[in-house]
Amino acid sequence: MMKVGVITNPRSQRNKAGLDEMHKSLTSVPAVRHVILDSVAEIPDILLDFARQEIEVVAVAGGDGTVQAVLTGLLGQRAYEQQPRLAVVPRGMTNMIASDVGLRRRGLARLLRAASEGNLDSATVTRHILRIDNARGMIPQYGMFLGGAGIYRAVVACRDNVHPYNIRGETAAAVTLAGVLGGWLLRSGRGVDGTRDRPIFSGDRVDMVFDNQPPQTHTSLVILATTLERLILGSRPFWNGGEGPLYFTNIAYPPSRFLRYAWRILYGKENRDLPAESYLSRRANRVALTMDCPFTLDGEFFEPEPDTPIIVTAADQVRFLRI
Repeated sequence: MMKVGVITNPRSQRNKAGLDEMHKSLTSVPAVRHVILDSVAEIPDILLDFARQEIEVVAVAGGDGTVQAVLTGLLGQRAYEQQPRLAVVPRGMTNMIASDVGLRRRGLARLLRAASEGNLDSATVTRHILRIDNARGMIPQYGMFLGGAGIYRAVVACRDNVHPYNIRGETAAAVTLAGVLGGWLLRSGRGVDGTRDRPIFSGDRVDMVFDNQPPQTHTSLVILATTLERLILGSRPFWNGGEGPLYFTNIAYPPSRFLRYAWRILYGKENRDLPAESYLSRRANRVALTMDCPFTLDGEFFEPEPDTPIIVTAADQVRFLRI
């Protein structure tokens, strides 16, 4: 049987009930090591311990932020000579990563059965992982979805206005999206420090450099970079192809006929015939972003170093399990 290590964040939304029962069932399996976090700061040491025990599958029972911390621990610290397979158990509020590369319903039980048989190749999918350099006061961070400008403010608004009603998962995403598109949400979001600051619908100046091309300057409503194939509600707000492992999309402020084009932006075909002055989407190997606005990486909030570009790359890959 392949050894499995499970990292559970007890503060993730769906872990707040039934955690004792889950721990009891996991610890009854000899080849499973289950760790319940006191703090995400423990993750690097847990991964080092898993590597010493030759654990081949790391399962993360938490939300996107917990997965982001594990990816940073795996790829930043390099605890493993050969990276383990990663199984994402959707136990958070939104679970966007799990929707694309995570376990399905009752997937943890199926994972343990498959691990006992020692054959996970057919369930393995590989994804590139974003690396973010120059987040203020932070070591390089790893994750799968970066959002800036209005996306950051929409995430804050969702936490302020939707999550308190215990609306979660893709339902929360749908309510937030409808609110943003319809102008229902409050016209301002809160910053990282909890103070009121910017309307969701406003522009941020962003200087962009793609690979080795000349710099571009935009006033941006939305910035996103991702290596996921599907985002919330199964959307794919990236198009135009090109080369490189990361998808990048910029929507200018004010966008041309935004409501009219919203469905096409989210679900259109590869060639979406959108006004080029408002809608930019492409693939890249490296993007440098010089901006003053905060950004979110898998739901966690960061700020850029002053007068220093954020460097977004995606050279590393991780094997995920879809069962």
